[in-house]
Amino acid sequence: MEVRNYLRDAAGSRSLVFDLSITHDRMGSSCHVQQNVSLSHTQDLDAPLRIAAQRKLTRYRQQYADNQNISFLPAIMTTSSRMHGEFLRLLFLQAHRETTAHFHAAGLPSQKNRSDNAFRFRRAAFYMGLKSNVGLVAAKSSALRINLNIQGCSVVAPSLHAPSHAPLLLPLLLSQNITLPRVH
Repeated sequence: MEVRNYLRDAAGSRSLVFDLSITHDRMGSSCHVQQNVSLSHTQDLDAPLRIAAQRKLTRYRQQYADNQNISFLPAIMTTSSRMHGEFLRLLFLQAHRETTAHFHAAGLPSQKNRSDNAFRFRRAAFYMGLKSNVGLVAAKSSALRINLNIQGCSVVAPSLHAPSHAPLLLPLLLSQNITLPRVH
């Protein structure tokens, strides 16, 4: 997804492109139910996130390397709703922007002019709200990927080229009152 002119610095505005992926952090077998809760990386819980992010960066690096007007961000989550650090930073940036807009619309002083913690508390509320909404969408999208085996081991695993559930995600976002990014 591309959000035009989302990032601003002294050099000017840049668009942000982020690619959302959901990776598995657990492994198991439908024939051996006791193994279904095994973590894929027991020593490092963030390893599935890092591996998936590195895979995305490697895949798209060349496409965005020559374009200084676009930044790429791998937005990676696990099926248990853990989020990659870069994705969390994006949510925090959005929460900061929403808080600034909230204070500006209310006619209150911004963060720089406040001596109390009202700005920080409001930003934390926006941030937690964003994380909760994204986590809920991730949980619902993970639920769409589940193939319950209630008949035992005789079920054949679905093809790796199964149809995409992407068309189902937009109504899911809308049903949770998550605003779509504005593209200018």
